[in-house]
Amino acid sequence: MFANETGPVDDRFLASLARLLHEAGTPSHRIESIVSGCADRLGIKASIFSLPTWISISVEDGDRQRTSNFRVDPGSPKMALLEETYRVADRVAAGELDAPRGLAALRTGYERLWRPPSIAMTVGYALFSAAAARLLGGTVDDMIVALPVGFCVGLSLRLSAGRRERELLSEFGGAFFATLFAALGVLIAAKASIEANIAVVALAGIVTLLPGLALTTAMSELSARNLASGSARLMGAVTSLVVIAMGVAVGEATVQFLGLGALSEQQMPVAGALSFDIATAVALVLGALGIAIAFHARPARFWLVLSSCVLGYVAARVARTTFDGALAPVAAAAFIGIAGNVYSWLRRRPTGTVVLPAIALLLPGSIGFRGMRNLISRDTSDTLAGLDTFTHALVIAASIAAGLLIANALVPRRIHA
Repeated sequence: MFANETGPVDDRFLASLARLLHEAGTPSHRIESIVSGCADRLGIKASIFSLPTWISISVEDGDRQRTSNFRVDPGSPKMALLEETYRVADRVAAGELDAPRGLAALRTGYERLWRPPSIAMTVGYALFSAAAARLLGGTVDDMIVALPVGFCVGLSLRLSAGRRERELLSEFGGAFFATLFAALGVLIAAKASIEANIAVVALAGIVTLLPGLALTTAMSELSARNLASGSARLMGAVTSLVVIAMGVAVGEATVQFLGLGALSEQQMPVAGALSFDIATAVALVLGALGIAIAFHARPARFWLVLSSCVLGYVAARVARTTFDGALAPVAAAAFIGIAGNVYSWLRRRPTGTVVLPAIALLLPGSIGFRGMRNLISRDTSDTLAGLDTFTHALVIAASIAAGLLIANALVPRRIHA
């Protein structure tokens, strides 16, 4: 994780800071901004170029230039790491730490991070799947059946970790097993007089696989004129949707071959008509627990994650009843962004600790998946409907990005928030 110990300490600090920010799921334009700000404060002339899978840092040394290039995997949100890394960046930007002490602080913070064990991550997937079943418009019965389905999907992801060949198939395998276990779960539940909707259960099972956050981040990077990174991330998200849709298609064919039913036999309910009740409140708590685990938040931050989820739910409901079409996610994201920026100013913590859990309830991943699934259908009408649905997902992602830009214009974020 940390740069070569034999290089100049300035280079090692900038490279380590960029790596940790990337691992924590920071968008490329924010990585470039934060690392450049720290370099300026340290009196280093540096140029930073960040992509989802590549980071390049060039440092001027008189009439010569040193360049560090390193390959990275696309990062995912890690709230504890985000807080620790931003805290060090803040102190360097404020002049409290120089490069050697900044590098030591990064190393110390990274080594003492709380990391959820594998079984906790699997439970987190299960909890979020149960919550998603309700938030997608399902019933309590759907939540009950989605819980073990999400656990099985999380288990398959944990088992695929460690070898590159298995990791590349994790999305396909997760989607396949989600479909298969959803059909089995619905049949078993029916024997216990639990009537679950297989379409809701299957979609809730794969919701943790969907690249809704990647779509939104890509739109944010494109809107920030970071075209190379935004385009690469967008194509990565589209590829993930295709792979997941293929996994579901193979899973559904297997389910039909075994005579276990079909996803097409039941329709998705209208999530927008969901009323707030005890089941929805329980879903928000379960969702917050799942997000806190999946996003590697410190246990003490659970109440912040829960508050953010409630904020996202309320913002989405109010915006949906007040505005029409694409304006609703713009308004909801703007409200969430303003709240996150205010929190950042008051508590000197990253805006993302509030924004990431809140917008998790707005993300267009499930819509994009349904569109992509229809696109690969042989039925012409389904293909046209899929194109329309997938375009709608992109519009929602762009709307969320626009809302966050509006929030930053109305209440500017802290320099390193």
